[in-house]
Amino acid sequence: MRSLIVSNFITLDGYYEDASRTLVPLFEYQHPDYHGDDQFDHSNLDLLQAAGTLILAGHVSALNNLRYWQGVLDDPDATDVRRAYARRIAQIETVIVSDHLTPDDLTAFPNARAIRIADAADTVRALKVGDGPPILIILSRVLWNGLLARGLVDELHLTTFPLLAGPDGTPLFTGRPPVQFRLIRTRTFPGSGNVLNVYDVSRLAPVAAS
Repeated sequence: MRSLIVSNFITLDGYYEDASRTLVPLFEYQHPDYHGDDQFDHSNLDLLQAAGTLILAGHVSALNNLRYWQGVLDDPDATDVRRAYARRIAQIETVIVSDHLTPDDLTAFPNARAIRIADAADTVRALKVGDGPPILIILSRVLWNGLLARGLVDELHLTTFPLLAGPDGTPLFTGRPPVQFRLIRTRTFPGSGNVLNVYDVSRLAPVAAS
């Protein structure tokens, strides 16, 4: 069975994004020693290259993500690792979870297809059947929290950034699903201060009625 890997990040104060619901302001107070380090990019590229399917969520956010990486391909100032990431994004099978995408929206992305939110769990179950490379979800917090609660997430790759989002940020987790996390490896990125923790995820068995 194929595994489902979720890759996300979290700030030191436990948030996914700040009050503006964007990421860029988080880096306003980034330590100057950490500017320009690209080891996190290399780590993300390795994860994407090992995957066979990429899942994104949200009409606007998914399209903006894909369009951004298309632009990187033509950006003369882009680093080699970011160009490699953009090439892989253009090649990998991509599933976008959204109730609002139309075929016209995806004309520029021939490897992408859209599914409805209500079909997300069943689609993931179908993708996991059989052998093959992992399925990867990047960001898409609301989507993967729902899949986590259904016992469909196998690994959580959680990178802690040495940044603060502030008290009005968005928490990474929704609720308290009945799952257990077992740390299977860690990695530090001295050039950025990031710390990657990789957890095996297992669902708690229901307690039998007495």
